[in-house]
Amino acid sequence: MGEGEKRSAGAVRRVWAICAKDAAQELRRRVAAASIFFFAATAVTLVSFAVGPFGLPSEARDRVCSALLWIILFFCAATGLPRAFVREEETGTAFALRKVVSSSLTLAGKTLFNYLLFLAITAVTVPAFSILLEWRMGSVGALAAVVVLGGYGLSVVSTFLAALVARASQKNVLFVVISFPLLLPLLLSAISATIEAAGGSSPATALRVIVAYDGAATCAAYLLASAAWED
Repeated sequence: MGEGEKRSAGAVRRVWAICAKDAAQELRRRVAAASIFFFAATAVTLVSFAVGPFGLPSEARDRVCSALLWIILFFCAATGLPRAFVREEETGTAFALRKVVSSSLTLAGKTLFNYLLFLAITAVTVPAFSILLEWRMGSVGALAAVVVLGGYGLSVVSTFLAALVARASQKNVLFVVISFPLLLPLLLSAISATIEAAGGSSPATALRVIVAYDGAATCAAYLLASAAWED
């Protein structure tokens, strides 16, 4: 194995170790998962009572339901995902982590954990949302692609911003204020793609925009990782 391959393998191991560490902590404390799931369950239930299967005309249902779904997913992310770096500051392990692992690998490991957590919560939230609102999806595969790609961008930006605000006094408020304008292009594209998926068509254009956003967000996050996380 060459020197470059050894470095790559070592980087992958560090990324996975950080992801596994966060997963083990979450399994013990269940803070992020519980907060995300509780918010999602409450929001879906309230929306189902307010809108209901007969509260909207059929021609407006796809648009309203698509927007409501991504609003719920956005605030789910804002509720639980910022704890990725906040937990390190609260437990006093942030300094040691900065010395042992580079900022880019730390960001990658925590992004992976947040992404897997987001997908797990979404796997429960989206079916419950569809059932309670009796919202029929024309193309389940297209919706899955939107959720997978949109969730990745949401996780990358959320994790980066969590590193940025981890030491701020008003973390949650600051996170929402900063994240909304940065995530707005992604959310609008995801809503548009979800509307098309609900109608049974392929949201090719919207998916390309989401992929471009994911790529730009990934590059920006890792270029600025050291400025956001390291002292």
